[in-house]
Amino acid sequence: MSKNKIFLFFGPPGSGKGSLSSLCVEHFGWQHVSTGDLCREQIKLGTDIGKQIKSLTEQGLFVSDELIADMLAQWMMNQKELSQDIIIDGYPRTKKQADILNELMRTRLPDFDLVLVKLNIDAELLADRIVHRVSCSNKKCGQIYSTSQASQSRPGIDMKCDKCNSVLVKRSDDTLESLKARLQEYYKHEQDVLSFYIDKGMTIETLSSEQSVQHVFEDFKKIVRQ
Repeated sequence: MSKNKIFLFFGPPGSGKGSLSSLCVEHFGWQHVSTGDLCREQIKLGTDIGKQIKSLTEQGLFVSDELIADMLAQWMMNQKELSQDIIIDGYPRTKKQADILNELMRTRLPDFDLVLVKLNIDAELLADRIVHRVSCSNKKCGQIYSTSQASQSRPGIDMKCDKCNSVLVKRSDDTLESLKARLQEYYKHEQDVLSFYIDKGMTIETLSSEQSVQHVFEDFKKIVRQ
């Protein structure tokens, strides 16, 4: 009997991890956790942790490894049943986080295997996506769109979600200035994280996210069928 899987989506901010995750949830019924969403929930609740996170993200900096790990562990404990495949996007970002995740899996999810997927995208296209990115304000939906005239991800009605009709909003950190800092931080750690898993004999699956999200999803389904 095959094990359940945890899919880790790697890629810089704006590479399409969230959009791909949404399609996986819709198509496969998988569970999805985004460390970014966990952070934004804390900000929305106005907790002390949320205030710290807000200050860091507005500077384009990442939240501490320990804080992210605590939120992820809490998410796992709050799930009534973890019997489906799981997507974690935006984590781990550092080698230390990869170590922490391994320990979380050992103690809380021993019956799951890891599948690593890296999304590749050109830097210029990435910047264009970030500048035009908007998302559904309904947290239960979270659909991502683009305001670019040339994008296939434009909403049918301006600034309205096609799925639930909620208002679309722009993230406060979706600016070129913030992106520059976030990319610098991301690429500083990317190779260390990937090497951590390669040294353990694991394969890194790669996808080009320069195509439409539907094409990315079709390529991803080939990985799932392997």
